[in-house]
Amino acid sequence: MSVNDENGRRKALKVLTVVGSAAFCGALAVPTAIFIAAPVKKGDDVGRRWVRTLKADALREGEPKKVAIVMDEHDAFSVQKNVELGAAWLVRRGETIVAYSVVCPHLGCSINLEAEGKGFSCPCHTSAFSPDGNRIAGPSPRDMDSLATRIEAGFVEIDFHKFRIGVPEKVEIA
Repeated sequence: MSVNDENGRRKALKVLTVVGSAAFCGALAVPTAIFIAAPVKKGDDVGRRWVRTLKADALREGEPKKVAIVMDEHDAFSVQKNVELGAAWLVRRGETIVAYSVVCPHLGCSINLEAEGKGFSCPCHTSAFSPDGNRIAGPSPRDMDSLATRIEAGFVEIDFHKFRIGVPEKVEIA
């Protein structure tokens, strides 16, 4: 065997080693990049959880209607289908539909519609709220927490969020 043949084989072995190593690293890099980037959200709806509820025409003027917030819950890499995450009160006021969280800002109890339908109340600690969600009485440190709404294809959608309880300012929980 000549020296040139041996040098040629060594060069070929080096080239194969470099090419094989690059292919192996590339094969590892793609799933790693997907794994790292998977939880990242993009676009205008970052942090938004728009939930479709009911048809807008099902709401009567000034009559609050309680709706369940049911949607898929996502964490970094898994999805739970049709989980009830909470509820909201919907109220039609002309062409506008407003939504309020059913969670009392005082201690997190469920806010109910008053018997006369003229406002809301927390039966546990006697907080009372006007039909506009404003605090009237009781230990609640703030008004009812409002939620953004929109109409899409005739359905009311709510931008669902949860808020910290027991504090005077409305602070969203991440």
